[in-house]
Amino acid sequence: MSLTPSLPSSFQLASDEVHSWCASLDVPPETSARLYTTLTPDERTRSARFHFERDQQRFIVARGVLRDLLGRYLQIQPSQITFVYNAFGKPDLGPEFGSRLKFNLSHSNGLTLIAIATASNIGVDLEYIRAHSDYADIVQRFFSAAEVDYLSALPRHLYAKAFFSCWTKKEAYLKACGKGLAIPLNSFSVPLTTDPAYSPVALCVGWSLYTLRPAPGYAGALAIEGTGWRLHQWQWKILTVSPQPRDAIESAPNARSGDCAG
Repeated sequence: MSLTPSLPSSFQLASDEVHSWCASLDVPPETSARLYTTLTPDERTRSARFHFERDQQRFIVARGVLRDLLGRYLQIQPSQITFVYNAFGKPDLGPEFGSRLKFNLSHSNGLTLIAIATASNIGVDLEYIRAHSDYADIVQRFFSAAEVDYLSALPRHLYAKAFFSCWTKKEAYLKACGKGLAIPLNSFSVPLTTDPAYSPVALCVGWSLYTLRPAPGYAGALAIEGTGWRLHQWQWKILTVSPQPRDAIESAPNARSGDCAG
């Protein structure tokens, strides 16, 4: 796996590329106001339903950043983008855009993670790593037997990080499938590791799953249909025209697939 330091010449995706963007949801008021102007009336109504101002602003920024990025890739104004949703609530671009891009979004504790690819189902999950006393109950209810055994054998100081590593991978895969909890979380197993390296791991035939570390204290994962992807990670910067790199990863030599473990 080799690092690629160069910036893309434009917001374009090769057929074997997937881009992951991380952005802070806590931005200056003028940035939030600019992003608000790109939202649809329905999105503005949804933002107004939040009881707390911070939650309202974070929703506005998350949707605004998504529109900003998609607009750059599609070369249209962010406000012109339309979305449709499947029966389980997964968003996609409106039919007028065909299948030019696939995307997914997740946010947690002031950060958002957005994944974008061409014509392949994709899912992403982001979680803030925090200490809770009910992890064991969640594991018993929602994780597979193999995952329960793995986590139960870990030292206490590694448990929280491993828990969120497992949880984000499972959530990313479900979001990529677009069927929500129609696929029970305990009906499949994901590969587990506490290794912080970015790496593709086996999941199912025809799928690739990546462990991400978008920021200190956070766990992330990305699932995408197909193999041999080149994953590039970027940081969304306020009012920038060109993307700012965190790092870029050429993953094709290491990507692999396998059968789901039940």
